[in-house]
Amino acid sequence: MILFTSISLILLTFFIMMVTKANFDETRYGKVIRSVNETFGILTGGMTPQGDATGLAINQASLGEKAQILDTEMARVRALLAPSLLDEGARIVHNKGQRIIILSAGLLFLGDSTELSPEAKETLSSFAKIMSDAQTPISVEGHTDNLPPQTEGVGDNWAISINRALATLQFLAEEGISLTLLSAYGYGGEKPMVANNSPANRAKNNRVELVLDLTAAKEGALRKLEGQDTLFEFGGFEFVLPRVPEATEEGF
Repeated sequence: MILFTSISLILLTFFIMMVTKANFDETRYGKVIRSVNETFGILTGGMTPQGDATGLAINQASLGEKAQILDTEMARVRALLAPSLLDEGARIVHNKGQRIIILSAGLLFLGDSTELSPEAKETLSSFAKIMSDAQTPISVEGHTDNLPPQTEGVGDNWAISINRALATLQFLAEEGISLTLLSAYGYGGEKPMVANNSPANRAKNNRVELVLDLTAAKEGALRKLEGQDTLFEFGGFEFVLPRVPEATEEGF
């Protein structure tokens, strides 16, 4: 019992450290959760850490996330990317106020091409349908490894990264996401995820990231409430909360 208790305390400390990190990788978290579940079976109170087929069910409250929005949309995004999440062709990372969807270039483009493949368009089209009504700012960021392109006429890594980001942005806009919510950046090979010391690692660094700004989305939702009366019911009665007054130089 003493040994079991000690191991449990060590695991508890480990999970607390994981969920309080600024960056939180869902895929790695899911793998650890599945491993612990296979070893110990269930958690306290009979709760199982395993949720869906991807092992990526997460208790949002346990993460201490302040911006509790887009839960439904993100669940649909996880389902959409489930096959790629399992083979690490895609990843979802939690950052403070952000969700970062990392898509390997191999999922979106062929070779050094900057034109989206038919399969990529199908996936991005489904993503756009999910996010079109969420009013969440999305930064599209292109990245490459440190090797020069092997195809003539595509430019250097800087050109490839920005052109891939722009191609992704344009397609998302065509599929219904407002251009006012989209921005594109190209970083070439300047921001590798891992060291460029193997073909597998270089494949990870060749990627497009969709950075969802949850903080800005939350602020936008609050702004929609300004100037509107709020109606709610309680105990069979209707109550109206007066609209939030707009601030002026003199105050309210």
